[in-house]
Amino acid sequence: MSELLTRKQNRLPNYDYSSTGIYFVTICSNDRKNIFAEFDNKNIVGTGLVPVRIELTKIGEIIDKQWRDIANHCHNVEIDEFIVMPNHIHGIIIINKQDGANNRIATRTSTRTAARAVPAISNIIGSFKSRCAVEYLTFIKENDLNVSGQIWQRSFYDHIIRNERSLHSIREYILQNPENWVNDKENINKTL
Repeated sequence: MSELLTRKQNRLPNYDYSSTGIYFVTICSNDRKNIFAEFDNKNIVGTGLVPVRIELTKIGEIIDKQWRDIANHCHNVEIDEFIVMPNHIHGIIIINKQDGANNRIATRTSTRTAARAVPAISNIIGSFKSRCAVEYLTFIKENDLNVSGQIWQRSFYDHIIRNERSLHSIREYILQNPENWVNDKENINKTL
């Protein structure tokens, strides 16, 4: 009898992923295909200013727009630095469950009323991925395109940012990601 393969657990057991905190997430394209963007000399995306420029595809434009809109869909949630790369997105999401309370890590949050429940990071990402997929499928249908509507790889990677030093380091990593694309572990076309 063959053993069933089990998927590696990528979340901390017993951790409340809806608690106040700062989370670094990476979400990959289906089969890590380069469908979100291409490098060019015209446009810059994300929240940073880096010398390497990226031109977003239609899917990339949808992802960029929906990422920027996360705070409008999720109570007490803000976005920080992010970048859309050819086959993945890196971003920092801030959950401030304690409206106006001082967070241990200095953030760019705004205060809001505590009328709604704060979603867990998996709900935030699931909702984001779903909104992107629906908008892209609508685009495919409206333009009568014969392309796959499959955008996302299953799940996502997250890391809990626990201090200022880590936050600064991750912000720098995100901003420098385009410059390091040639050797990026997510780049399936990188030279060894």
